[in-house]
Amino acid sequence: MGKKSPKRKMADKLDKLWADKVKVGGSCVKCGKTSYLNAHHIYSRSNRAVRWYLPNGICLCSGCHTLSSKFSAHKTPMEFSEFVLNLRGNEWLEDLKLKSREVFDGDYDRILSELDT
Repeated sequence: MGKKSPKRKMADKLDKLWADKVKVGGSCVKCGKTSYLNAHHIYSRSNRAVRWYLPNGICLCSGCHTLSSKFSAHKTPMEFSEFVLNLRGNEWLEDLKLKSREVFDGDYDRILSELDT
């Protein structure tokens, strides 16, 4: 396996910084658990326009993120979508939709400075 490119290294750094910021509250927004926390992307992280956009993230415990078959972002996506919309509201959703349609400008330094505040 070869060395990571500078862009890949920066993306990894931004991923970690973004996840840390999303988990700042220290508990799952669904059940309140404080351990095994994950930062979940509402729009896929493959969408670079919102990959590191904080409103595109939500803090979940591992159960509410991927493990539970009763409620989880990945196993019950419709229920999860309804929960997030009720939690955050239509204004948040409209903002996120608009932002998700933008073209990523490749300015990793700008994103780093936005997340570093």
